[in-house]
Amino acid sequence: MKSILRSVFTTGLLALLGLGLAQALTVHAQGETLPAAQREPFRILHVMSFDSPWRWTDGQFAGFKEGLGSDVRAEYQVFQMDVKRNGSRDAKEQKGREARALIDNWKPDLVYTSDDDAQEFVTRHYLNQKLPFVFSGVNKEPRKHGMEGASNVTGVLEQEHFVESVKLLQVLSPKIRRLAVISDTGPQWPPVIARMRASMDRLPGVELVAVDQVKTFEQFKEKLASYSTVADAVVQLGIFNLAGTDGKNVRYQDVQKWASENGTLPDTSFWIDRVHFGVLASMTISEREQGLAAGRLARAILLDGQSPASLPIKPTVRGHPAINLARAKQLGISVTSTVLLSSEVVTGYEWAKP
Repeated sequence: MKSILRSVFTTGLLALLGLGLAQALTVHAQGETLPAAQREPFRILHVMSFDSPWRWTDGQFAGFKEGLGSDVRAEYQVFQMDVKRNGSRDAKEQKGREARALIDNWKPDLVYTSDDDAQEFVTRHYLNQKLPFVFSGVNKEPRKHGMEGASNVTGVLEQEHFVESVKLLQVLSPKIRRLAVISDTGPQWPPVIARMRASMDRLPGVELVAVDQVKTFEQFKEKLASYSTVADAVVQLGIFNLAGTDGKNVRYQDVQKWASENGTLPDTSFWIDRVHFGVLASMTISEREQGLAAGRLARAILLDGQSPASLPIKPTVRGHPAINLARAKQLGISVTSTVLLSSEVVTGYEWAKP
């Protein structure tokens, strides 16, 4: 009797072991499908073009973690290129070398890069290698960074809600017909300007009367002052790389403060922090949506075994309306309750806070 029981037990145990082996082979054949909680922590390096704390970069990173999923065990390192301060090409190249040294030494499972400079000085050095890269916040077309068709790269494009932002301005100030655009000379802005020009047919009766890229803060001041006689509203793009009298970039917060205190026209930009620092209104690009989409791409790569090349590169489409009431009051603009209820409302200037 005992021998019969031992035989049954042995047969059952072997069957279970065989089933386990078969399942293991299936998992190996289909790619890793174990629950994320059972895996070793993934090493993820986040290379940000800009710096932290800043809502744009921090919001992308928070969205990335959300998109990756709370069930995923991950160990993060963050590298800040801080190109607002390291604005020269030599400085950017040095920060790129530092980031690449960290990649080579730490050996992450995936690199998450945000905004254009990280692509130019980091990602493009690893194209078509084994290490996967996921990006967000990129203004240039992927081919401009050499990334188009790369086997190990995918990500999320940052495309501005220009038409929607102008229409929001027109709700606040219906007589807006002439737009002036101003920016620093960053290489990411010409593609934005090109998209703006291409979308003008969606704004009947509106024209671009000036499009200026300037190198210094003094030039910015002069241009902004000149628009009052030729334009009805101003579109601000990049203001990070405007040189002061000492040759160093003026802090964008100080540039925005001057513009808010001295600009007499309704203005817009495309990012929520710019509304906090003084532009009137914007259909902003959601930093959370950018990061969220990138995190979902990373999850598909790390957990589902999908290749980056199989995951399409595309922009996020959801905008986020925001209005600065202090700026509206300064310009003598009344904001209806309907607009207030449908927008994020900023009640003051960030630079005025104690």
